Amino acid sequence: MADPYEGTTIAGRYRVRHILGVGGSASVYEAEDLTFGRTVAVKIPHGSAGSKTIAAKRLVREARASGAVGHPNVCEISEIGSLQGGTPFVVMERLVGETLRDRITNAGRLPFGDIVDIMMQVLSGLGAAHEHGIIHRDIKPENIFLSRRAGCPALVKILDFGLVATDQPMKEDLTAVGRVVGTPHYLAPE
Repeated sequence: MADPYEGTTIAGRYRVRHILGVGGSASVYEAEDLTFGRTVAVKIPHGSAGSKTIAAKRLVREARASGAVGHPNVCEISEIGSLQGGTPFVVMERLVGETLRDRITNAGRLPFGDIVDIMMQVLSGLGAAHEHGIIHRDIKPENIFLSRRAGCPALVKILDFGLVATDQPMKEDLTAVGRVVGTPHYLAPE
């Protein structure tokens, strides 16, 4: 089955090249920003009634939370928009590298110095999020991206703020009482 977005242009500006990955609630595509001639990533929730689904609402909340932090160790969001029909999309920086999960799988045990560098960057990004009243709630190796940079150590980027908790009141709760949200293996016991 052909992907409905590959080869299309979103919002008259983002030409979708190919799919980068599929998650539980959304797909991420590589696209060309026709205005600036740069490569970006576009995240679109699954489902035909995307504008009304919890996944779509989480996507918008994720983008707003991530965008509000404005920190080098948090994936940069450049736009939130809507497709025809109301399904939201989020445009973010296109990262090149690997997740911490991939690094551990491919390299095995990491050198202590690398672990310290990665964790210092993660804590810096999380600290900035906490200063904005945002708690990530799904920190795991798959949501820590090691972005390659020529001649420099990896720049850590925290991904997927879709399960955030904020100190701001919300019109509706996107997580249900008694429902486990997040990755059980990485959840805090409380």
